Amino acid sequence: MRGRWHQITLSLRLVVVTTTLLMVGLALAGATIMGVLQTHLTRQVDESLQTSAARLAVSSARSLLQNLEPALPSDYYVRVHLVDGDDRELISEVTKQVAGTPRPGKILRDSEVPQGSMTRPVSVKSTKAGVHWRAVAVPIYQGEERIGVVTVALPLIGVSRTISNVTWYLLFSSASLMFLGAIAAYYLVRRELRPLRAIEQVAGRIAEGDLTQRVALEPRQTEIGSLGWSLNKMLSQIEQSFADRAKSEQKMQRFVSDASHELRTPLATLRGYGELYRMGAVPPERVPEVMGRIESEATRMTDLVNDLLKLARLDESRPMNFEQTDLTELCRLAALDMEALDRTRTVTVISLDGDHEVPPIFAVVDRNLIAQVLTNLSGNITRYTPQGTPVEFAIGTGTDCVVIEVRDHGPGIAPEEWERVFERFYRSDTSRARATGGSGLGLAIVNAIVNAHGGTAHMDHTEDGGLTVRLTLPKVAPAANCD
Repeated sequence: MRGRWHQITLSLRLVVVTTTLLMVGLALAGATIMGVLQTHLTRQVDESLQTSAARLAVSSARSLLQNLEPALPSDYYVRVHLVDGDDRELISEVTKQVAGTPRPGKILRDSEVPQGSMTRPVSVKSTKAGVHWRAVAVPIYQGEERIGVVTVALPLIGVSRTISNVTWYLLFSSASLMFLGAIAAYYLVRRELRPLRAIEQVAGRIAEGDLTQRVALEPRQTEIGSLGWSLNKMLSQIEQSFADRAKSEQKMQRFVSDASHELRTPLATLRGYGELYRMGAVPPERVPEVMGRIESEATRMTDLVNDLLKLARLDESRPMNFEQTDLTELCRLAALDMEALDRTRTVTVISLDGDHEVPPIFAVVDRNLIAQVLTNLSGNITRYTPQGTPVEFAIGTGTDCVVIEVRDHGPGIAPEEWERVFERFYRSDTSRARATGGSGLGLAIVNAIVNAHGGTAHMDHTEDGGLTVRLTLPKVAPAANCD
């Protein structure tokens, strides 16, 4: 039964439960009404019986003692039992046909009732099936001597008929109310469960592949509203997960394609020089030149692989060694390295306001990774700007952030390329040709490292011409967002 019950739809179960509760409520209310009504009608009969019993008992006994026919109301039953054994019953024929004759038995015991009193009304059976009487016994006295007992009774047939009629009325009205209640419950339950059907429809569309579907929200304090809010949150996370996976797959496909394209050139060069050497097409005087070319291409391929490994580690979000670091010192070290690479350049470390006296500025960063960021930027400037071009490392603080600007005064790049230069393997047509030796991964590594610190990197114009790379890094928590 439990298994069958749980196979029924929720709406039908709610209707059955509601109708059952309504039926139980009506049954209890009907039983209460019937009990109260029966008690009330019986009390009315008892009051009438108690009012007339003493008078009927005395008049009936006197008439019998005088051998007279006593006058008796049509509904009453009177039985006179004298001590000397005389026993007479008085009842009209009409009442006898309708209600039969009561069988009270001995309802009065010796000395049970004081003189001038009567017994409490009791229900007794009748000679006619299904009929009951209410009866009292009144002792009769002659002087101080009790000479007998008079039993007076009234039939409860009127009460029974009233109870029967009211019962049928209650049954009919209860059945009507149950039927109407079941219809109303079915309508209201289906109406209230409409949001669940909407959720089912949304789930069906999601199953077809449309992850943008969302559930219409009800008030969150309601059960359906709380369910809808939770489902929407779950769907948003699922959609984001699928989007991230698709983006990751797309990035991986592009990455593999670009990497294979970049590796193809040095590998083809190595293979070509190897075949030339194997075929004897390289004269002895050119062997050093060929070996140099092979070494340079191998070095280029090694650098490319190292850059790819660095990006792969950053993509995996491996733990970094965060520590309190003086970024001003890192900028001075990068400036010294750049001056060592190109003695013709003027490299200075200044504040964002142009002050040459720059105090130590600390932030919680991975020292080695930030040093690599500055090294990559220095290498790009050395590779893509003319010799002697001045360079500034400007450093300052923002709101909870440290700002580093690496400014050059070279030819720069077009504004539409500012965002794309941080993409992997992207080269500007004018200044990032493969002939310069770049792999197109330097700025991608810079962007990945800065993002891993919770910061941002973007391009801007240098005031007197050239290109500025602006880095923002959180000062305290690596997870802080810097703008």
